[in-house]
Amino acid sequence: MRRYLFLLTLLLGWSAAAQTPEELYEIYSTPETRAIMERFEEAERRSQEAEAAAHAQKMLILGMAILIGLIPVVENGRRILKEKTWKDNPGGTVRALGVALAGGVVLFGLNYGVLYLKLKYGDGFNTTLAFLIVAGLVAGSIYLLNKKGDGS
Repeated sequence: MRRYLFLLTLLLGWSAAAQTPEELYEIYSTPETRAIMERFEEAERRSQEAEAAAHAQKMLILGMAILIGLIPVVENGRRILKEKTWKDNPGGTVRALGVALAGGVVLFGLNYGVLYLKLKYGDGFNTTLAFLIVAGLVAGSIYLLNKKGDGS
């Protein structure tokens, strides 16, 4: 019985003398350990700042691409409202809105893709070449549309 009483007293004494993890850290940490922890905390803070900046840039790119993609829809909508074409030609008005919407989606996709790749790869991405390829695709599409319209 004395043995159990001694162990119980010993356990209570240890629990009363137990220190918090912070106190133990202060006791056993060395200046080198503190320097490493400070460098780690600084690197973690810089990493979080870089992630926040990248997110802000992605949101800016998305906003710009959406605004550019809305240009055809807004312009055609303005013309439709100004000229009141839905009264005279409702089918043509719906087709014009469809084409404007499709064109807006294509503009959005192209701009978002080019700007995102520029953000992701920086100088490694040749923006001029990308815009020349897009211009070539547009010119080829116009050529094919005009060729089809000639009846050839």
